[in-house]
Amino acid sequence: MYLKYIPVYLSLIFITGCTSVDSDETAIEQDVVRVLIIGSAEHPDPVLEMVRELENKGMLQNVIVRESFPVQIDVTGSRSVIKRIKAIPIKVSPGFK
Repeated sequence: MYLKYIPVYLSLIFITGCTSVDSDETAIEQDVVRVLIIGSAEHPDPVLEMVRELENKGMLQNVIVRESFPVQIDVTGSRSVIKRIKAIPIKVSPGFK
């Protein structure tokens, strides 16, 4: 008797699951930003080291490191990850404007 309702229940579970995944992906996409991060005037640069580590973990994308002093890093990532990177104390180069 109840067996005829199984496809209906499975369909509802599937639709609900897909809907929640889509809304989560939308939230993640809205949280992703592209920024320019200025590195530290020290060697090794702790900012660059963290960026490389997060890139290897897949938490940052589109990492472009400009060979300047201090380094300038174009990066795409979530706001929370970018905030962690920007919280690193840096040493400012006297010649950098």
